[in-house]
Amino acid sequence: MKIALRKSVNSAAARREVMLNERSRSAALRRVYPDVAQLRIELIFSDLSNNPPSPQRHTLYPAAPAFFRFACPCADCDADFDLMPVVAKLLDGVSGRKHAATVSGQMSCQGVRLRDRVGSSPCSTQLRYQLVAAPATDGE
Repeated sequence: MKIALRKSVNSAAARREVMLNERSRSAALRRVYPDVAQLRIELIFSDLSNNPPSPQRHTLYPAAPAFFRFACPCADCDADFDLMPVVAKLLDGVSGRKHAATVSGQMSCQGVRLRDRVGSSPCSTQLRYQLVAAPATDGE
């Protein structure tokens, strides 16, 4: 008889799994924002370490899921960056526009890194973002 081994639960991995499930259940961008032809998302991370996380660039087309939460790039962090309110504000204003709309800003990670959990030290990762939304009527 084989004995099942107990696996430790990594809260960061569990949170990422939840986010993947939520993303897969999200409606398509074309359904939520029918006037958007393309959304470009640029994420630039910085932290106090000598090796900051790499930047990320995402280009979303109408068939992509309308899900705009991004896990903190630090594998041992239990948080994410929620750009959904920023995206909603940007994309709600795209209807009827002839040119791309842009928004940029920054936010701090609100998570705790696993290695720092004893002292409850917050994650030091900072995010600078830029979003560019091209309307479906762009170029007409």
